[in-house]
Amino acid sequence: MKKINIKILNQLNDNYSYIIHNSINSGAIIIDPAESQSHINYLKKNNLDLSHILITHHHDDHTSGIEGLINVFPNVKIFAPGKIKNYKIYLIKEGTIINSNINNFEVYAAPGHTLDHVVLYDKKNKILFSGDTLFRLGCGRVFEGTYEEMHNSLKKINKLEDDVTVYCGHEYTKTNLQFLKSIFGNENEITNLENKINTEIQNSGRSIPFNLGIEKKTNPFLSQSCNLAKKLKEKHNFSDIELFSFLRDQKNKF
Repeated sequence: MKKINIKILNQLNDNYSYIIHNSINSGAIIIDPAESQSHINYLKKNNLDLSHILITHHHDDHTSGIEGLINVFPNVKIFAPGKIKNYKIYLIKEGTIINSNINNFEVYAAPGHTLDHVVLYDKKNKILFSGDTLFRLGCGRVFEGTYEEMHNSLKKINKLEDDVTVYCGHEYTKTNLQFLKSIFGNENEITNLENKINTEIQNSGRSIPFNLGIEKKTNPFLSQSCNLAKKLKEKHNFSDIELFSFLRDQKNKF
């Protein structure tokens, strides 16, 4: 049985990029490279050959490592939801299946942060790469799409199985936690989350990956039926989209 290995790489100030490989062959997949050299160093150290670069959206902090990677691995295939400079792109969209000898991804359109944003789901291994759509205790800013589009993208993620492990595009968890405290105060639920997250960061230096089932219970951007969301909905008589819009507006100002 193939064992999937996921190497988390810190990029720029707070970006995450990922290298996926397995114990069977020498192929490797990179997701959202902001820089190239740390990837190249890891691939060479582990005798890996880069076969795929997968892009969740077109922002520079998720794509600027491509040039350095293709200089070293000229045969790599780039899969993206839209044009990136003059690179040869294999276009992906809702329903696309990306097959490799490492693992397979289903592509879900997730507009909001950008119009072309996608998330990548490995159903067999229960792994989701959410780019800048879903963060732990938060969601991405809405730059190109609408609040309704982002809300619908998050609802799509919310329908996935609870045992999915999520890898997102940035380390924003502590800031997101502070925002929730500013809205909800020192609820026991938030205090418990803060203690857990602080321990994780102290032990590993990061708060990702995270469990989707727990996120459904704690992230009011993702689920308007979690306890925190319910309290705010009852207080203001919000609909789901009204609650999401309120939270996103407040977070933009935070």
